[in-house]
Amino acid sequence: MKARRWFLTGLMFTAACLCLSGCASRSIGDQRMARYRPDGSRRRPSEWAERATDAAATPDAVAAAVSNVAAISVPTAHTGHTGHEGAGEVLRRGDGILVYLMNIPRPEEIREEVDELGAVTLPLIGKINITGLRTSQAEDAIKDAYISGGFYRKIDVIVMADAGTYYVRGEVKRPGSFPLSGDITLIQAIITAGGYTDFAKRSKIKVISGSRDMTFDGDKIEDGEEADPLIKANDTIIVQRRWM
Repeated sequence: MKARRWFLTGLMFTAACLCLSGCASRSIGDQRMARYRPDGSRRRPSEWAERATDAAATPDAVAAAVSNVAAISVPTAHTGHTGHEGAGEVLRRGDGILVYLMNIPRPEEIREEVDELGAVTLPLIGKINITGLRTSQAEDAIKDAYISGGFYRKIDVIVMADAGTYYVRGEVKRPGSFPLSGDITLIQAIITAGGYTDFAKRSKIKVISGSRDMTFDGDKIEDGEEADPLIKANDTIIVQRRWM
């Protein structure tokens, strides 16, 4: 009897130990699995319950978010035409004008005359009426004609009244004829022609104006010792060459 009792007691003790060992291993295994369980936000397991509560958006939070988005102002595209208020000279029939077409693949400089109908003829768009407009208004009209006609998406236009032409010859970097628009002086005309070459005789500049043949000292003009004369239509400026 005693032997049997000890046998049963030992058997129960062994079973209890095995049971406790299994529970402990499951507990440790669960902890290990929880520790390495993948989480997309890379949070620690202790943070999962806390973040899960934060992630649940309340109706008030959703309404506040929508309100914040609606409060953001979205700028609308401006399609109105600002235009000029009408600066520049008024164009009339018979006036000569210079039209510069820029910021296009092939920029152009066009010298035209306002015809008897008050129009000028330009590339692609043909005739466009500009009589009675100021030069700035004519720029807007020409620009609109090119864009609305589908010829260009973007173009810059400059219109100037053509008061005539002057000529620069001799020792300048870019000799030739130049449009006279507004008041221009002798030194300004030379600068427009690219300035002096290394062989220019600055102290002896000839200006032929009609029947008059005048000579000016460019150095004294630049030093303020002599006045810088105005250049007129059809004047010819000759910068002579120095020999030494």
